[in-house]
Amino acid sequence: MNDTSQSGYVWAPPGPYEVRRERRVRFRRARFFALVPVVIVGFMLFGFSYLVTPEPDVTLQPGAGFAAVSGKEIALLPYQRSGKRGMYQMITQDMFQVRLAATELDTGHALWDVPLADKLSWQARVLASGSWNTYVVTDDGLVILDLTTGEILARDHGIQGLPRPVTSRGAYGYDASAKAVVAMDADGGLRTIALDAISAVPASPEVVTAWAGKLSAKRPIGATSSSSGTEGLLPGGDAVRLQPRGNAPGLSLVRRTGGGGTPVGDAVFHEAQIPLTPPPGEAEPEDFPTGRRSTTAAGAGAGLVVVHHNRDVNSRDRALSVVSLRTGKVTATLPTGTGTARALTSPGNRTLIYVRAPGDTAGEGLVVISPDGRATWVAVGSTDYFGNPG
Repeated sequence: MNDTSQSGYVWAPPGPYEVRRERRVRFRRARFFALVPVVIVGFMLFGFSYLVTPEPDVTLQPGAGFAAVSGKEIALLPYQRSGKRGMYQMITQDMFQVRLAATELDTGHALWDVPLADKLSWQARVLASGSWNTYVVTDDGLVILDLTTGEILARDHGIQGLPRPVTSRGAYGYDASAKAVVAMDADGGLRTIALDAISAVPASPEVVTAWAGKLSAKRPIGATSSSSGTEGLLPGGDAVRLQPRGNAPGLSLVRRTGGGGTPVGDAVFHEAQIPLTPPPGEAEPEDFPTGRRSTTAAGAGAGLVVVHHNRDVNSRDRALSVVSLRTGKVTATLPTGTGTARALTSPGNRTLIYVRAPGDTAGEGLVVISPDGRATWVAVGSTDYFGNPG
């Protein structure tokens, strides 16, 4: 029997609200414990799989180009991305991608990074860029992209005025005098696309004459190439040379002029080469290095010279050093991986060096050397958890 006389309280049985609340708490607890296995399985599939798998392999392709966006100099870098990281990317991303990245050369920041194809052993090459659009020739034909956003404006059979395009990189070229892309159609006729245009028109008689027999439907071989030597040309006709030091091991830099040679600093390099570059703004020729060879020392346009060498006399590890031609001082040194180095020069005299990073065996990385002699590794093809450009 309930005693209601104690403490002045009146007892009453629990009402329906209290009963419902107790049931609701029990239900929430049961639901929480039921979700725990789901969360664990989800983490194992989508979290742990991401943590234990490596980043996709990134291989930079030959055929980079240069452009300007909002007054900033950018490099247009075609590259191959192979592999996926984690279960989420396994579901949403292609295993093989050929992509084009627009990278600001002063900051290394990726302005945009877009896919061009989901194929293996597929090549892309930047043909030319205007003020608004860039033109990329691929193994599937021509692709026209917006320089600011990377949006694909037209490609292949969708290009107006080019109803029967040839799907080969060899069927396209750039005529600098006409400031137009030259395209060969399936009948052998030539058409042109003016810079910043997205439609083709019949080529003028002058262009037809100049390009007769130069384009082909055959697929060219797009092998990675390099050019280097112990001597490179400088602006004005001088040259810089790696010269043996007599009976002492190693090589020293000497500037050769018409009247003899002048030492460039006192740095000593072992097993060294000077990467050679095409003229500023030009990419490697399609038949490089069997055709027109590069002869200019990398960095020369900015008053520098780049040397690729062993880190010391007893080491087989490699490094890149930048030397000022004016002072002879080494302005930067970066450790690199094995293999050769190839060079390009931007219109603003920034030097791009394609070389492996230390410990990297998958493909080349990119070093950008600024006109003041600083050298910086630039990340190309990095991604976030979802596989989007990082």
